[in-house]
Amino acid sequence: MDFRKLRYNLPTCSESFIDIRQRGLVYVDKTNFVLDLAQKVATIITRPRRFGKTTLQTTLEELFLHGVEPYDGHDSYFKGLAIEQLWQDKGQYLVLHLNFHEMNSDCQKVTEFEQLLIKKLESVCCERDLALPNAPFRFRELFSKMLEQLPGNTLVLLVDEYDAPFLRHINDEQELEKCKLLMMGLFSAIKSNWYKFRCAFFTGITRYQDLDLGTAGNNFVDLTNDQDFAACCGYTRDELKQYFAGNLRYAAAVHAECAPEEVSAAQIEALLDDMAEWYDGYSFDGKPQNKVFSTWSVLKFFANRDAYLGGYWSLEDPLQMPQLLKASLDRIDIKQLIEEVMANNGDIVVTAGAFMQSSFVNPQANPYSLLFQAGYLTLSKPLLPGNDVHLTCPNKEIRLAFANLLHRHIFN
Repeated sequence: MDFRKLRYNLPTCSESFIDIRQRGLVYVDKTNFVLDLAQKVATIITRPRRFGKTTLQTTLEELFLHGVEPYDGHDSYFKGLAIEQLWQDKGQYLVLHLNFHEMNSDCQKVTEFEQLLIKKLESVCCERDLALPNAPFRFRELFSKMLEQLPGNTLVLLVDEYDAPFLRHINDEQELEKCKLLMMGLFSAIKSNWYKFRCAFFTGITRYQDLDLGTAGNNFVDLTNDQDFAACCGYTRDELKQYFAGNLRYAAAVHAECAPEEVSAAQIEALLDDMAEWYDGYSFDGKPQNKVFSTWSVLKFFANRDAYLGGYWSLEDPLQMPQLLKASLDRIDIKQLIEEVMANNGDIVVTAGAFMQSSFVNPQANPYSLLFQAGYLTLSKPLLPGNDVHLTCPNKEIRLAFANLLHRHIFN
């Protein structure tokens, strides 16, 4: 069994859906979720970083751009996937895909980010021969003007890392307020022109309710904790067995110190048990059957020739710490918080009211929600209206991450 070939076939969490399909990399078929998302007008799903949100976005993008039929002399990239026989939509759509993390990465001020958004819309207007408002104009004005000229049910808006500008300016009140005004303009324009949209789908880390945008986006449906989408990102145990059979066999052989062809089914299940202790346990609806493994950690584990079980997602360079958490560390007592989590064996119960408070605006009031969004806690029971919220530390990797955070806090 050629480890190099197995490793080369692994995605890295940075590729688009088309990249994965063109290069023949392992693609875990999530198109059943994509089909459901494509039927909805305005939705948001939040997940911790590096869980596969961008792949989900780019899959939707390809679906609305080209459908499931062959084009440009090649087979559809959906050939052989679940959605191929289910997608019946033959419409032609204007697809506007914006990655706010990439667009905002070099912007020091919100006004710079707004100018990038304006340039993007200007380009779309020119391509579609749409009239522009008289200069000077702001993003909301241009976006509204563009929407007015589009036929109904024709625009697909996909926004990846929609909260990236907020996270960049979380500790700068003036820039944060400008960011809020900009985003309120975006959400308000969508709300006022909802009939122009075939689909609007946003992903990010932070819950919409935490961004303090009022009613601007209350027409969006938050599917973050919806049981039908609990496994839309991350890998289930069954998916690992189906799509990573060769990788599992190789890693099990390393652990058993035998040849891959000598590995038994029981040894593969034992490896999956060990992997589950380290990387599984993430639940976004609180139901055990919908738990998922960390995408990033699994791929890093399979890419390690020695099949080393240890921290991958949680032990990256400190500068890569989840920005939502990193920016809030000076506003919460991280030492007390971690000690409280670990003293309760990783299990925490908070009131529904406390959990729904904005951890973005006031992390001191609800630090556990902050840890949940950052990927350091997960649901251990279903969310029920008015009931207490049960959270838990998902796995060994996160327990190691807590120890690492505590060490940084004490010695930095």
